Amino acid sequence: MSILIIGGGVAGLSCGCYLQMNGYQTEILEANTVPGGLCVAWDRGPYVFDGCLRWLVGTHPSSSFHRIWSELGAIAGREILNQDEFLRVEGAHGQVLSLSADLDKLARDCKRIAPEDSGLIDTLVRAARRCAPLEPPDKPLELMSGLEKMKLLISYFPMLLTIVRWKRRDVAAYLAAYRNPFLREALMVLAGDARMSALVLVMVLGFRSRNNAGYVVGGSRAFAQAMADRYTRLGGVLRYGAQVESVTVENRQVTGVRCADGTAVPASTVVSCADGRTTLFKMLQGRYLDKQLRYAYSHCEAFPPLFQASLGVNRTFPEAPQTVSLPLSRPLIVDDTTRHDRLEVAMFGCDSGLCPAGKTILIVRFAGRFDYWANLKRSRPGDYAQAKQALLREIIGILEQRFPGLADHLEHSDLATPATFEHFTGNWQGSIQGWLPTPRILGRRFPRKLPGLKGFYMAGHWVEPGGGLPSAALSGRYVAQLICARDGRAFAASTA
Repeated sequence: MSILIIGGGVAGLSCGCYLQMNGYQTEILEANTVPGGLCVAWDRGPYVFDGCLRWLVGTHPSSSFHRIWSELGAIAGREILNQDEFLRVEGAHGQVLSLSADLDKLARDCKRIAPEDSGLIDTLVRAARRCAPLEPPDKPLELMSGLEKMKLLISYFPMLLTIVRWKRRDVAAYLAAYRNPFLREALMVLAGDARMSALVLVMVLGFRSRNNAGYVVGGSRAFAQAMADRYTRLGGVLRYGAQVESVTVENRQVTGVRCADGTAVPASTVVSCADGRTTLFKMLQGRYLDKQLRYAYSHCEAFPPLFQASLGVNRTFPEAPQTVSLPLSRPLIVDDTTRHDRLEVAMFGCDSGLCPAGKTILIVRFAGRFDYWANLKRSRPGDYAQAKQALLREIIGILEQRFPGLADHLEHSDLATPATFEHFTGNWQGSIQGWLPTPRILGRRFPRKLPGLKGFYMAGHWVEPGGGLPSAALSGRYVAQLICARDGRAFAASTA
């Protein structure tokens, strides 16, 4: 029997590709009609609204993630765009801070804004420079010998103390030491969430400094389709419209899965790359959980549910930065508990491969409360549609103030809510990257196998915390290595 993989997102495609490379016959069951899972895009007229890819770790050839993307065929032959100014933060009182991939320039610009915080700025830049070479292990720790673990520790030794110190603090506690309120605000924008480990801030700057976080032209759709094409060329079978409802088990050995249409698909090995909560508590009915998993799914925090407003505009904005964070003159009210004082806007021109020449796509992402919007959609769909349109109009008005003339040239617009993401991908509460990398979660190892269940594995964001496409691909690779080790096969990977 073939190995079944639940979910054709990046983790599932990665696992499938690597298993096919090692002589296994696999089949991916994907509920949607396209590959990629959350690595997705959708058409609106001549515009491709990208729901995922804005920058990608692993675009520099020296990175181990670049090797993984090459093995998976994800970026082969695609142009990579690197922006020196990767984020511009504008203040409510006219301040502007350009965040540069060049750490020396970044330090100078930050000190110009906040000379009183020079010492903290130097410490941050020094930590980013020290941690920039950090790469993940080539294989999961459970497959490493004692000697291999020692070599890994030695390779991490120059940055180990820095990693430990920064990992233990959350972003809010770290930034509280800054005296300049605008710099503090700008660094919070860069981090994205006050609850995250401050190490995330360090690593983002480190990746940028290596030109290892560029944009892959063509965006999410081309990226995911390239992986799917690689998988099918390797002989894998990708079945769309196959919604898995349960994993079948006999005598603590998986025997396959049952789909929503009643179809039973037999298999002696099943890898779930679907949403972690759905896998554990619905497909397996909560029967194979240890204390660690019970605690995590009861107490640990997930990435906040996201909205995405996408606008297709029939003009260009040549003076605008690629990504800008804007202060709002009045808060954006998202729901009964969520208000935002800032919006981050990403702009994509024809060089992105997402729209024709002379046009621009603007994408705004922000958090909101899942239950509010999911309940509204379920119980009052008419009110849900009206609320979406009202929120979208508010965002268009905000952007018109910053980019005059935008509204007059607006051709297409769209708002995806957390309920939208949950509907199409099944991710719990619309959380698009799994566990939030808090000091408690970042670096934690979650089990890829479950106690008392044979032939079953898990991969994806809920297993490999950190978020983003690289951790998903790495997780799929690790599970393929575990299966090879189980069967006594030497793991092999290639770009051929």
